[in-house]
Amino acid sequence: MARRLEARRLDGTLRHVALVDADGDDGAAHLLLEDFADALVAYARMGESEPPAVTWMDGAAEEAGLPDCAVIASRLREDTSSTWAIDALRALGTPDGLPVYLLCCTDEFDPADALPAVTACADKLEGHGFTCRGGVIAGGGSLVPRTAKSPRMGTLRRWRSEATDALIAAVRLQCSVDEAAAMTRDETRRRACGFILARCPIPRWAYRLFRR
Repeated sequence: MARRLEARRLDGTLRHVALVDADGDDGAAHLLLEDFADALVAYARMGESEPPAVTWMDGAAEEAGLPDCAVIASRLREDTSSTWAIDALRALGTPDGLPVYLLCCTDEFDPADALPAVTACADKLEGHGFTCRGGVIAGGGSLVPRTAKSPRMGTLRRWRSEATDALIAAVRLQCSVDEAAAMTRDETRRRACGFILARCPIPRWAYRLFRR
């Protein structure tokens, strides 16, 4: 498996992206991945290139062939384990060395509050043989299900949509989020520790009321 993975990397063409819903409940994480997948295909077509295959990883993942990278999503809560990404990958039998991106939302207002948990998860991925290339942390995760049908670049989704688009740039370039930002000269987004921090779309006081 590891040799096959290395051979795919040397080719330089992004052919296959695997999506992993670590929560497995068709909730906020699933919605984040759906938006990522739709935008990934749309941007490829806009660039007049062949869109990569996008596979939702499940028990039939092996039949789809080895992915070039995986995007793992989760809605982070206070009791979320730091091994959530590894647990999801191991359950699917994903090979070591696979490049991984994390697409997260946190129930906290400020996405920076989730940085310790997400960076701990990234460290564990690296320690178990995977390559974590950074990702996205969106604040105000409780709003994700409630705003899923609002306009993608409207007030309630714009911040996380733009962060997702920056993540897509990294996936298409097959590099880390920070490397993609340097190549595209993207200096407009708040970043820390290799992750894009997408702000909550409503004021803190309004989000506090919403969560109640």
